[in-house]
Amino acid sequence: LGGPAALGPGPDAPDFPYALLPACAAALVFCLVLTALDGGVRATADGLPPRAAWRGLLGRALAPHLVHGLAGLMMAVLWRGSHGPVAGLFVLLPMYVSCWVFAQYHRERAAHHATIRALVQAVDIKDRYTRGHSERVGHASVLIARELGMSGDRLDAVRFAGILHDVGKLGVPTRVLRKDGPLTPEERRVIELHPEYGHEIVRGIGFLGEARAAILHHHERMDGSGYPYGLRGEQIPEFARMVAVADAFDAMTSNRSYSRARPVPVAVAELERCAGTHFDPRMVDALVRALDRHGWRPAVTADETPSGGSVPQAREASSPAGSRERA
Repeated sequence: LGGPAALGPGPDAPDFPYALLPACAAALVFCLVLTALDGGVRATADGLPPRAAWRGLLGRALAPHLVHGLAGLMMAVLWRGSHGPVAGLFVLLPMYVSCWVFAQYHRERAAHHATIRALVQAVDIKDRYTRGHSERVGHASVLIARELGMSGDRLDAVRFAGILHDVGKLGVPTRVLRKDGPLTPEERRVIELHPEYGHEIVRGIGFLGEARAAILHHHERMDGSGYPYGLRGEQIPEFARMVAVADAFDAMTSNRSYSRARPVPVAVAELERCAGTHFDPRMVDALVRALDRHGWRPAVTADETPSGGSVPQAREASSPAGSRERA
């Protein structure tokens, strides 16, 4: 497109505005190549279908690459022009500001993730029998969300919702969480307060967004028999319906000290049996499709005795799908 000639110097060099065409074209090609590579990495590493792997990448990358491309063009024009190299260096100031803003954004995201990790570690320390459960529920929730076409900030929010769904256990007495034997009705009522405790813990964390409602309502059921408020159907927030399915699925497919893992097909059959009464059928179908595409690798989360035997632990509430999962 005549980019080198557009920069001059020389009497035959086109006017400056003409240089915008090759500069924008170069930025666009650069952006397309990066998008193709990024989508290829996502499709290969995460096993995503091509449409999901590339969805939204070009739109998010185009504006910043065009802005930086035009800044680079401005530096080149000033450098090659009559003002000399020193004038070109003035373009570095807005570039520095741009880089500073970008670095601040990444520092803020790192702080967000550090906050999430700290809360999850606190729950794992207090309730050692479900160690790793939170991360797997977050992963399963993301699988469901992707099948439903979510991306970007909403995908981050649903992952946070899955990871933090049990953060309210920090407000439950440790003796109740680790009790050997069945719980009394009073102890069961105490544990059923953990969604409200969790909501109180995270209500001031603004970046969680919709995740806060999921933490409060992930034990609601479609037929209204759940807790804490007995919501039914579409009254239950969408993220809470996702997390409920992911939570029950991981509980059924993980070895615990008080129950053995069920095979994935058995767990899926149980979810499908309870779809419409306990779970949103749309969320169950989305998880089934995601499992068909990506598979699932359950992990042992319970502590075991040195002899290999399990420490018997009766949990406070059966999950809607019939597993003896701690709510």
